[in-house]
Amino acid sequence: MYVLLSCKKVSESDSTNVDIENGELLYYRELEKHIISRCFFGYCTDGLQNYSYLLTAVNQCISVVYPNKIIWRTIKFQFCLILVIWIVCILYSLPLLVSGQIIYNIDNQICQIPLRLSLPMIYVAAIIYIIPNSGILAVYIKLTRYVHQMSSRAISNHTIFHARRELKLVQRTFILSNTPIVIGLPYMIFVLMSFFTSPPEYHFRIAYICANISVLVVVIIGYCFTPKIGAILRKKLSRSTPVEPITIRYTART
Repeated sequence: MYVLLSCKKVSESDSTNVDIENGELLYYRELEKHIISRCFFGYCTDGLQNYSYLLTAVNQCISVVYPNKIIWRTIKFQFCLILVIWIVCILYSLPLLVSGQIIYNIDNQICQIPLRLSLPMIYVAAIIYIIPNSGILAVYIKLTRYVHQMSSRAISNHTIFHARRELKLVQRTFILSNTPIVIGLPYMIFVLMSFFTSPPEYHFRIAYICANISVLVVVIIGYCFTPKIGAILRKKLSRSTPVEPITIRYTART
């Protein structure tokens, strides 16, 4: 009888352990799905940010080079372009999610595409960074040449002033779009390193520290590029000149 009771207790404890392990396994699977979905939306937002910069640069270029194309400036057309960008950025990320390319990295505790020489890695780099930044650079070069050509012609000062102002805005857009690339240089180094050898164990943690800093720097640069906010910040940071007290003398009436 004691043997039967002991066997019953062992079987109950084993079934309890199995239930706990199954519950933990289901919990971690649900957690992994949640993290993978967040990574999917992260890829979408990265693409949206860079393509919004590209759309801004193209708008500024067309307003100078093709000022008579009024349809480009309409609200409906701009809304359609923004909608197309959203659809493209969501659709390009779907193959990564469906094919299971986004996996959980245990060492870095993050869901990402593994850094290695693979088609998904080249695909993401081309869609998110290479295409929009190359487009912004092409727009900047085209607008710079156009402004130089306008300066050599007999054109009104108002037109040249408008063209130079738009060129300055494109230059600021180019700076904003390339700031994450410059500050996120360790991430690019790890990507190139992964093509030939294994990156360090905690490479994603190091890379994302730089990525988070780059986001903060982009926000600060964006505030500085805003005219009123930039003027306020420059006024606060600049040293105020001391004002000498004015002495007023009173003379008694006679």
